[in-house]
Amino acid sequence: MIKDLFSFVRDIYRNKRLVLQFSINDFKARYAGSFFGIFWAFINPLVTVLTYWFVFGYGIKAGLTDGKYPFIVFLITGIVPWFFFSDSLTSATNVFREYTYLVKKVVFNIRILPTTKILANLYTHLFFIFITLIICILNGFTPTLQTVQLLYYLFCLGAFLTGLTWITASIQPFLPDVMQFISIILQTVMWTLPVLWSPSQFSPRVVQFLKLNPLYYVIQGYRESFLSEGWFWEHWALGLYFWIFTLGMLLVGSIIFKRLKPHFSDVL
Repeated sequence: MIKDLFSFVRDIYRNKRLVLQFSINDFKARYAGSFFGIFWAFINPLVTVLTYWFVFGYGIKAGLTDGKYPFIVFLITGIVPWFFFSDSLTSATNVFREYTYLVKKVVFNIRILPTTKILANLYTHLFFIFITLIICILNGFTPTLQTVQLLYYLFCLGAFLTGLTWITASIQPFLPDVMQFISIILQTVMWTLPVLWSPSQFSPRVVQFLKLNPLYYVIQGYRESFLSEGWFWEHWALGLYFWIFTLGMLLVGSIIFKRLKPHFSDVL
């Protein structure tokens, strides 16, 4: 099991230049046929943020932030990592079917394909991290040394996505409906994460239950990093749980891929 995982990581590292080039090409090709091109990668998330800001910040006014932050600051610091997660998961899950011609090439190492999708979505994510920092500064939240922790939580999210997409991408050729399941699950999971609500709104027992979702650690970590509210080691127990869960998923993902890979050509 451990050997399979190390083999995966080694292959990605050895092919890092190819991964980078593939991700750039994928990012460009995604909007190549449209009039506005790659601007759609930024327009869609911006419209979503503005919609939530209007509905919850000015419409419902449900007191989601307990008045501690301007709603736009609270919203964007939580929703930016969620955009990266959801976009990467949906695109990487379908990667083997999208690159069928590469899957059928014996000489091409298809292990790297899910990673290229994650990296392709990273370019948009970095742009929104920059925008979020500007919004925080305009609202009086100046970056500090704690803001550098964004790199750590970005690594956490990348590792989690890698393990998860190894699983979903390997299953998708045999179960095409997995994309529909993921779409439904994503709609539900988002509301269980501190994206549009604050943990202080719930009882400690409810919050402990919600923390079972490993993404809770990442979303809350992003927000605390943007707002300089603490260090990641202050949540050592939650961090330990996250990494145990993530490493387990990486191991399972590497095994599933290894066992299903020989049959990809038969079903694609």
